[in-house]
Amino acid sequence: MKQSSEELALVKRVVELPYLLSALEVDKNKLSASEFKMKSVYVNYLDNIQKKIALEMYETKRSLKSHHIKIIDESRSNISLTVDYSVRGYIHKMTLLWTKVKVDITLILTEHMHVNIADLPK
Repeated sequence: MKQSSEELALVKRVVELPYLLSALEVDKNKLSASEFKMKSVYVNYLDNIQKKIALEMYETKRSLKSHHIKIIDESRSNISLTVDYSVRGYIHKMTLLWTKVKVDITLILTEHMHVNIADLPK
C-alpha cells in the first residue's frame, strides 16, 4: 500500500526533531560556557525554542497515532539515518543522508525563529 506525502512528511519530521533538540542543547551548553555578556538571554531564547520544538514533537507523535503510523526501528551510520516504520500495517523504510537531515533541521529552526533562510550567510 502506498503512503501519502503527508504521512511520509510526518515520519520524517518526528525522526528529525530529536536531532534538532540535541543540536540546540549543544549550542546552549557552548553559550553557557562562553564569555558573552548577555548569554543568559540567548540561552533563555534557545530554551523557549526547545520547548516549542518539544511541543511540536508531541503533536507530531499524536498525529502519527491518528494516521496509524508506527516507528519500528531507527539505525544510524556515518552517512545516513535509516527508519523502518509501518503505515496501517504496511512496512516502509526511509533513509536520510546526514547532510539532508542537517538542511532539514536548519529549515525547521529558521521556521521557529522566524528567520528568512535566504538572509543567512552562505
